[in-house]
Amino acid sequence: MQPTKIQILYIEDDGVNMLLMRHLIKKKLPSVELLEASTIQEGIGLAIQTQPFLILSDIHFLGMNGYEGLTQLKADSRTSTIPVWAISAFVLEEDIRKGKAAGFEQYITKPIHIGRFAKLLEAYIEQKTS
Repeated sequence: MQPTKIQILYIEDDGVNMLLMRHLIKKKLPSVELLEASTIQEGIGLAIQTQPFLILSDIHFLGMNGYEGLTQLKADSRTSTIPVWAISAFVLEEDIRKGKAAGFEQYITKPIHIGRFAKLLEAYIEQKTS
């Protein structure tokens, strides 16, 4: 019997960024199953349905943005305890402060440095599962 994979939900509307994350998870974190959503609304629904270990979310979307999504996730008892990390092209110190103040557990700036990001995720998973 195969061990249960850790599920991480990635909410991202850019296909190239989604492809990069898919590749990173497959190569660097084979114990992780990547769940994918291309809109905040889809991501919230998937989070409610699957209860992932971690949610990674872009900030900028047409319609509902990442901050609004975070507010909804934290307001819903079914998703309020799931940690959410922002992954954003908004890279100014003010943007990072705003993201952390809003409740994102981590604020990762794009472009993602694959090696560092994989190590950060790996360490986080190790810390939370041991």
